[in-house]
Amino acid sequence: MNKKNMRERCKETYRFLRSVDALYHWIGLGSLVVLLFKVAVLNCIPAPLHFMSAVSPVVEGILGSVIASYIFYMFCIHPPVFAEKKTSAAFVNFILTRIKKGFDEHLRNVSSTLSYDSTEQDFYATFTGINPFARNAPLLLQAHPKLIYADWFEFFQNHNVHIKKEISRLLDSRLTLDIETIYILNLINDCSWFMITEKLAGLKGQMTNGHNPFVNPNQPAISCCSSMYELKEFIRSLQPAIDATDKLAGRV
Repeated sequence: MNKKNMRERCKETYRFLRSVDALYHWIGLGSLVVLLFKVAVLNCIPAPLHFMSAVSPVVEGILGSVIASYIFYMFCIHPPVFAEKKTSAAFVNFILTRIKKGFDEHLRNVSSTLSYDSTEQDFYATFTGINPFARNAPLLLQAHPKLIYADWFEFFQNHNVHIKKEISRLLDSRLTLDIETIYILNLINDCSWFMITEKLAGLKGQMTNGHNPFVNPNQPAISCCSSMYELKEFIRSLQPAIDATDKLAGRV
């Protein structure tokens, strides 16, 4: 076995041991330490009371039973549980990564200057230069007989539908998700940006083309585009969950 395979085997073993609840390790390994100490040290010391000698074999039997149960769990029960966790982690990682990377691409389609590091002021500056009614958004609706591109209301709505679909796919699955990830996914799902773009798309026929509803020149801090910045921050916070599932899936 070469060094690379040895490292991979060690990493896999480490991930396997880390995936076991720490309580099981404490009970199993703790019982082993106590039993070894009793056999090597305490059994060499005369018992001060008669009943201690009488119960000594019982104590050793109990400790041995606990150790045997720990070994049985580690070699017979946990391996299929770990394999299932790895498969689930790979799927969860796939969806979370697709949400994050998809939104990153979405930001770059809005403007090459936008990224996960952009500030709220950057979003406002970008949206100030957008004519939401113009059919020049980077989304092709029709190729024949002529090219027809989406307006910006349709463009935002289209990507929002994709995000919510991916989130529903995860939340409706029977996969085990940690509380923090579920909380973030629900924050994303309930983000006001989705409601705002949906309402604006429905009202665009009643608005004048010269009006940009995404920005508020009088009060920039409460502009609608601030909700997209908020969504960006929520999606950005998925990174720890992406890293954790990637590690559990065995990719790093």
